[in-house]
Amino acid sequence: MGPFSVALQWMLLYSSAALRDDPSEHLNLDEPSDECEEEAKLLQQMMLDLGFKGPMTKDHCDLPGITCSPHSCKVETIRCTTCAGHLPDYIRLKGLEEVTLTSPEMTGDIKAFAATPDLKILDLHGTKVTGDLEVFQNFTSFLTMQLHDMQRLVQLNLGNTRISGDFTGFQGKMAGGLELLGLANTGVTGQLSDLVALKQLWKLNLRGTAVTGNLVDITKFYRIQQVDLSFTRVVGQLTADWKGCCRLLRSLRLQNSSVQFAPVGKDFGDLTTFSMAFPEVILPNLRYLDLTNCPVNSPAKNLLLPLAMCKRLTFLMASGSGVFGAMPQLKEGIIYASDGRRRDDFTFPMATRLLLLDLSYNNVSWLSDLPVLTGAGRMLFRENHQIKLSPGLLARALEKHIILDLRGTKLSNEEEALQLLQEGQLQTTDMYAYRDEIAGYTCKDVVSTIIQVTSSRFLPETLCKCLPGWHGHGATCQVCPANKFSDEMGLGTCKSCPANSTAPEGSTKLAHCKCQFGDLHDGACSCDKHQTLRDGNCILCSKLHLQCPVEGIPASTAKPEVGHARLEPKTQEARKCLPPDTSQRCPGSHDCGSGYNGTLCTSCTDGFWAKQGRCKPCSKASSARVWFLALLGGVALIVAAVLVYRRYWHSRGHSVSERASVESLLRKRMVMQAPVLLQMVQLWAVLGSLGQRGRAREALPELSYLEALQLTIGDVQNSFNAQCKLDGETVRMLAALGSPLLPLLLLLCCPMLELCRPGLGVNVALKTLTVLFIGGAFSTAELLSCQFEDGDGESLGDFAFRTALPHLRCYDRTGIGFWVDAAGYSSALAYGVLIPLFLAGLMVRQYIALQEARLFCAYAEGEPEDITLRLQTLQGQLSKESGPKRLLAAAAAYMAVHCRGKRMVRLHDGSITTTSTDNDGEEVRGLSGKMIRVVANAEAARNIDALKTRRLTEMLTERIMLDEAEDRFLIGFRSLLCKYTLCQDVWMFVATKLLALALISCVSMTDAWKWPIAFSVAMAVIVGVCQPYMWPQVSQLQSFSYLCLALTSVAFIYDWPWLARVALMAPVILLFWQVREPDCRAALAERLYQELESELPKLQRGEAHEVIVQKLRFSREAVP
Repeated sequence: MGPFSVALQWMLLYSSAALRDDPSEHLNLDEPSDECEEEAKLLQQMMLDLGFKGPMTKDHCDLPGITCSPHSCKVETIRCTTCAGHLPDYIRLKGLEEVTLTSPEMTGDIKAFAATPDLKILDLHGTKVTGDLEVFQNFTSFLTMQLHDMQRLVQLNLGNTRISGDFTGFQGKMAGGLELLGLANTGVTGQLSDLVALKQLWKLNLRGTAVTGNLVDITKFYRIQQVDLSFTRVVGQLTADWKGCCRLLRSLRLQNSSVQFAPVGKDFGDLTTFSMAFPEVILPNLRYLDLTNCPVNSPAKNLLLPLAMCKRLTFLMASGSGVFGAMPQLKEGIIYASDGRRRDDFTFPMATRLLLLDLSYNNVSWLSDLPVLTGAGRMLFRENHQIKLSPGLLARALEKHIILDLRGTKLSNEEEALQLLQEGQLQTTDMYAYRDEIAGYTCKDVVSTIIQVTSSRFLPETLCKCLPGWHGHGATCQVCPANKFSDEMGLGTCKSCPANSTAPEGSTKLAHCKCQFGDLHDGACSCDKHQTLRDGNCILCSKLHLQCPVEGIPASTAKPEVGHARLEPKTQEARKCLPPDTSQRCPGSHDCGSGYNGTLCTSCTDGFWAKQGRCKPCSKASSARVWFLALLGGVALIVAAVLVYRRYWHSRGHSVSERASVESLLRKRMVMQAPVLLQMVQLWAVLGSLGQRGRAREALPELSYLEALQLTIGDVQNSFNAQCKLDGETVRMLAALGSPLLPLLLLLCCPMLELCRPGLGVNVALKTLTVLFIGGAFSTAELLSCQFEDGDGESLGDFAFRTALPHLRCYDRTGIGFWVDAAGYSSALAYGVLIPLFLAGLMVRQYIALQEARLFCAYAEGEPEDITLRLQTLQGQLSKESGPKRLLAAAAAYMAVHCRGKRMVRLHDGSITTTSTDNDGEEVRGLSGKMIRVVANAEAARNIDALKTRRLTEMLTERIMLDEAEDRFLIGFRSLLCKYTLCQDVWMFVATKLLALALISCVSMTDAWKWPIAFSVAMAVIVGVCQPYMWPQVSQLQSFSYLCLALTSVAFIYDWPWLARVALMAPVILLFWQVREPDCRAALAERLYQELESELPKLQRGEAHEVIVQKLRFSREAVP
């Protein structure tokens, strides 16, 4: 369409609009005619069918999107992008020229337009309309069918609709003016040759259709500019017919079609013979050619040389098209003209314009030059099996900034690549960054945006090493076979396991070699310390009465224990020597004692004589009596020293065993109280961030040192002023990133400890959380926190900086900022979600595993002096193995709550009795002295004692089940569970972590100073009421610590350093005050059960056992 035609159309449109501005000058519409009323009714009905939601106007031509003829009231245009209805079966508006309906919900059949012969524009973009293409084959005045957008007036574009049919009938009927034909992704069929009559066609899009034909038919479209035959059944290749045709063709897309494209035979010769004076170039205007996944299956020269004279070809893509062989030399190549002249340094035009050459997933074998635009070109040769590069090609690519993508492609010649690495033109990562666990190797990455390679294919021998557990060279690795291991990278051969040991395939260390007996010691299989080898098994030396102070001592050579001797030399066990004087007779050596020999050293040697079973020297020393008296004096001195020690330095009124028990109780309780104090100090330091932190540090210089107890890298370096000794920025960066990540890395290492002992990893993980959780979480909050305001509260805007790393802006999300955010948010996810979920999972696991402890109850019968306890199961029956232990637990719990003094315990079938044997013994109600004054009557106090008895019984039962558990999680969880009266009280451990997160979050937020006080007081009340810990002193300390944290919040907020110090020291003072009361009922019940359990065989035989029910104390006063 020429410029004159376009100008004429604009003039007509403008004049039509001008006429429509004042229709009264041309039409008298004051009184609507019958024809207009009929037209209005038809339009209103059609708009209702189409789902029009707007109001109907009096004049139908005034409806939104409706345009009428300027000379009549007939509707010419309907535009509605929101109509979501259904096309009518028959459109009666005869003068309709344009319909635009683009709502995705529009449905119907395209045959509705069969009676609209004047239809010129139809836009059904993105609708669900269906139908057959033959509806439009009778439209002689059809100008435009548009789906995507109307850029030309003469075009047919029904792409991405549900239209079907055969376009064969269009041949000849639309040959006059159709310029654009778009039927992409429709159900139409036909031959490409059926469209050759469309002489004005400049754009053809048949992508994703079932169209067939030959590519040569394109040469008959003289004005064609864009062709898309991707995903069609079109076949064919370049022939001599392509010379001189398709001079306007700019884009040719043949992706996933059946086109071979590359010429062969005579056609190849014709298309690659050029005249330098008058070159006849095929496709001279071609800019874009896509042959991806086409069956080219030809040498690279057959594809590229026919196109080498294309001066505008910018993108050439033939990925996965079966191209093979050497790349032709397009720069400084050889050209033969038709007159026979030869030119050796000719540069083909394509090599000066090409931006992208994609020959990935082919089998190109030789690359001699870089035929793409310098500084911007890209050459993609991904996943070609093996390719050889001409000398200097990699250096030229680096020099000219031409991207060469060789990922997944193996180099045939590696010399230049090695030289570039040695010269530093190619850089690699310092670490082996890439790991292929399946193939068993790790590689350094080549750091280059120009040369893009896969290290394992580029320079495998230089950049790659086999992983531990594998052997080989470069990236050619094999897994270590059974009974061998590889404990370092890059081993050519695997190491063999020591004798008498086996290992699975892929073993990565010597420890994976499992000995058939004993364990590995000094690289060999031998028995552990205090064990020896006998008959292929390691057994305790004590069972053989041998001494094995070190590992690997054979039973035949080990020394006998003192008082034992072998029956004959080299036997694998020793026997007890006969009295008297067994230690002298058998001193624990290979020979008998002085003067003894023979079997079990029962004979006397020469110079010794036998008397009362002893071998005495023939001449005695006269000083024997002196030594005897001296010995008695020494013993007397030792006894006197012990008495003095007991009198002045230990609690009075108790035996040595009792004092030892008191000390053990205190040590056990201190172990439980130490984490409480540590948490208190850590949170005290966290709350130091409230208020104005600078003032807190100035008034409390100890705050900086106490922060080190959070055991983070940052706090430690702060305490020792590492920033003053090293580079400050580097130290801060490492400390900020390492503080939250180090505890997580330690937790990730814990599963490996499960290989050493079941439950060890879980146990260590829980201990790690106890010590490092608060510091890691607080470091994470600091890493993610930003300072948005200055000292006066004014916003910093874009200058807001990170609290932990002041040299980084808060809004800097690139470079280091990106990695800081990645570390911070990943750590926040771990501390805030993953770790609580892990702890919650352990809670659920123990609740399910220990629910049996809650399925029975014990009840007592008789008088306090003679009580019989029986068990009542709520579900199922107790086994013979577990029943006696449950009875012992019930008896221990009952006595700990109700009884004091000496009690005789007898175990019966299904019951257990406890009888007082001490006249001074008494029944003790757990709260009788205190609770009677509170509760209404004594009966209520007894009920409370009964509940305490049941709680202690359940506690002991859970301890029994934990001792019998085989679940590695419960084994590792046991030490934590035993801190609490009931295992279900372990929620307190999770709650303390959540409270720590809450306090840290409050400290990190602005104007949230009230919440730490509320949270701390609430937690103190909860702990004080629930009393979850086994030791009430621990619960008291925990509750009191939270109250002190509330005071700490107040102190730091209002800048009262003296109150902060008082709050810090108060729990320590309480701890020392609690030392005066070392025992508790739960501990008493646990000791009673342990004593009864040790006597269980005796009790099962019907024998009685006497226990002393008494709390341990420091003073002489009775303890209720």
